[in-house]
Amino acid sequence: MLKVIFSFFILLQVSLFGNSNIKIGILAHKGYENTIKQWTATANYLTQNIHGYNFIIIPLTFEELKISVENKEIDFVLTNTMYYVELEFLYGVSRIATLKNLSSPGFGHTIFGGVIFTKQESPINHLTDLKGKSFGAVNSSSFGGWVMALKELNDNNINIKNFKKFEFLGSHDKVVLAVKDGLIDAGTVRTDTLERMEQEGVININDFKILSPKSYTGFPFKVSTALYPEWPFAKLSHTSVDLANKVLISLIQMPSNSVAAIDSEVEGWTIPLDYSNVHNLLQELHLPPYDIIQKITIADFYEKYKIWFYISLVILIGIISVLAYIFSLNKALRTNKKKIEDLNTNLEKKVQERTIKLQKSYAYEKYLKDVLKTIANVNELLISSISTQTIVQNSMETLIKHKHYKFVWIGLIDEDILKVTYQSSENKNIIEQKSYKLSNNESNLAFKSAFSSLDINTTSINKLPLDYKINIGEDFYECSNCWVINIPIKDKDNATPMGNISVFSNRDEGFEPEEIKMLENLCSDIAMALQSIKQRTMLEAMELEKISNYEETILAFVNIIEQRDSYTAGHTIRVAQYCRKIALAMELNEKEIIKLEKAAILHDIGKVVTPDAILLKPGSLNPLEYELIKQHAYAGYKMLSKIDMYKDLAEIIRYHHVRYDGNGYPHTPKNDPDSIPLLSYIMAVADAFDAMTSNRIYKPRKTIKNAIEEIKTNSGSQFHPKVVDAAIKAFEDIHPVETTQLPENELEQRRFAYFFMDSLTELYNEDYLKTFLLRKEDEFRCMYVIKLKKFTNYNKKNGWDQGNVFLKNFAQTLVKKYHNATIFRYHGDDFILLFKSKTIISKKDIESLNLIIESELEITVEYYDLSKEIPTL
Repeated sequence: MLKVIFSFFILLQVSLFGNSNIKIGILAHKGYENTIKQWTATANYLTQNIHGYNFIIIPLTFEELKISVENKEIDFVLTNTMYYVELEFLYGVSRIATLKNLSSPGFGHTIFGGVIFTKQESPINHLTDLKGKSFGAVNSSSFGGWVMALKELNDNNINIKNFKKFEFLGSHDKVVLAVKDGLIDAGTVRTDTLERMEQEGVININDFKILSPKSYTGFPFKVSTALYPEWPFAKLSHTSVDLANKVLISLIQMPSNSVAAIDSEVEGWTIPLDYSNVHNLLQELHLPPYDIIQKITIADFYEKYKIWFYISLVILIGIISVLAYIFSLNKALRTNKKKIEDLNTNLEKKVQERTIKLQKSYAYEKYLKDVLKTIANVNELLISSISTQTIVQNSMETLIKHKHYKFVWIGLIDEDILKVTYQSSENKNIIEQKSYKLSNNESNLAFKSAFSSLDINTTSINKLPLDYKINIGEDFYECSNCWVINIPIKDKDNATPMGNISVFSNRDEGFEPEEIKMLENLCSDIAMALQSIKQRTMLEAMELEKISNYEETILAFVNIIEQRDSYTAGHTIRVAQYCRKIALAMELNEKEIIKLEKAAILHDIGKVVTPDAILLKPGSLNPLEYELIKQHAYAGYKMLSKIDMYKDLAEIIRYHHVRYDGNGYPHTPKNDPDSIPLLSYIMAVADAFDAMTSNRIYKPRKTIKNAIEEIKTNSGSQFHPKVVDAAIKAFEDIHPVETTQLPENELEQRRFAYFFMDSLTELYNEDYLKTFLLRKEDEFRCMYVIKLKKFTNYNKKNGWDQGNVFLKNFAQTLVKKYHNATIFRYHGDDFILLFKSKTIISKKDIESLNLIIESELEITVEYYDLSKEIPTL
């Protein structure tokens, strides 16, 4: 009855407008009446905006819609997403726009999904928990109310059979209410249903729990599935494209506040979306239209593909022909295959033989390369070895590193004995003792083979007995295939051997010819190295002997000077000691200090050319004598500079009397004091300090304090300032040894007499008296002067010879009478007596002497108290 009423309503529309009628078939999922009510305003909107056309709404069920499309009874179709895909697949309808669903006020969505839910207090938390539970959906054709959820269930290995109860409830709202009332455990509806029902006050959305919830940017609704396009507005294949474009433009331009939009509950329309994901989903689930399997007969197949049948037949005939040709070729190939296999077999055999040959050649080359490397390493060590022991040890320790050399020993010949100089390990099985006589017939295999090689003076190679054993450390070798080579150590082919090298090898092939030659060359190199060490040792011994001779000669000169002048002997030793103290204060290194000490000991060696008359003169030197004494520094330099080992000492000695200001001798540049060796400046201070603090016959020594003050005063003029600073520190706690120049032996007495003894009376002369009176070490208390008056008349009367006899006898008389006195002849005719204790001599004592009585000479006796003053004579 309703169908008749709606048909009448449509005819009424046609009669009223008189334009071309355009029919829009709409899926009446809410019933015919509601569909007409919802979409009539949209039809009127299109009629008003597209002139010449009258748009009519045709509400249709699923089956009616399919029939109308198939029979082309309608021009456009508006249906749900899933049904559109089926119509597109079956009848070629094409979408021109996609609905913007007004799911919530002010927002339109072109996509939607499905939501799977249960009650909030339900123990169901995951999709897998649905097994064994009751489940509800809208209907089998509801895309959002069942199909989308079906994919999620399949992905989690859940099908309808897994549910305790499953049913379609007919609408989205009924599914929600059934879950709410506990009629079913869970259900699925399209997105926005829960939100809409909450907005309507039917439910509280917080009473529900969403299973497998998902989130998409810009999509506000609860969702459990993927999102798919909303309902499409599509044209049928017979509908013109021009009309479809006009409809699309009008729909897109539809205002959201228009009656058409409000009645249809849409936000508007947009260009058509991509529905390929819907196709994919339906294909995956085998739902219409992808559930159809068409039965095709052989006749149908032939009719449809007969052209391909004939083409295939031609190809088959061609293939058979080719196969026949190939068969004939194969027969020929099989005939030749045997020949090729025979050739391959022979070729493989030749390749294997060649490979084995190359492998052996490579192994041989590698072995020789290793030997050469080992010997090269030995040769490098020979260059740096400095003794016989290091040559032997370094060579053998390197040689034993070769992997096939298991034991190495070297023996050197000393007369008739071969001494084991080195062996790579202590092995009593090989070497029982450290030396063997060459003349003995030894049973020891190692020495027996070595003696044999030395006897013929050439290399010998022997294969060790099968039962021969070598113990090397923890390694044990049974030499079933071991070899030993013995090579004489000699620097020339026919030279007498210096020793022998033995090498034990566990290489099966033994020693190669090239290897033997390399080992022989190595022995020759070792021999030359040993010979070089021997020659170097001889040269060093000769050089040491030469140096020793030089030193003995130089020390002999020093001894000569010491014998000539006792002061010089003690002086050189003291100067050397003072030099060391100053050098230490200046923090010089020990090598420089030792050099300075040696130079100090030799610094006065040039005095060998100084005449005794000048060298031993007790008084001041005249200008000529001073010039001669100055020559000793240069003379010492000339003597020592000709000897290589003393050249550096000669430079120091040459300048030991130089002054910092350039004066002294030899003269030096005044503006370049640093051109003089620093060690010379040190020696100059030490030499001067010893001269100041030593007693001389003609001058008493200074105190340490006074000597240091004088050195300090002359800093920067006579002496180097830095040396002076160091000397002041070095001499603070010094205690010089008491020195004297008085004669201590007969030779010194003779030298002493030359200067200080009166040749006639053999008493001290007046020169020594002057020196004696200045000395503080000998404290004399009193002095007597005995004068022979008018002795010139005695000489005239008795002659000079008789006068000399008298003077000599008178002197001897005084010595005998006053043996505790020191007696001097003074001014020819006078005699002076010095006493350390108070002594009384009267004039009568002298006049009573027989010698005076007989001579009838007059005398005077003068007394002086030396504790009060030193008289001026």
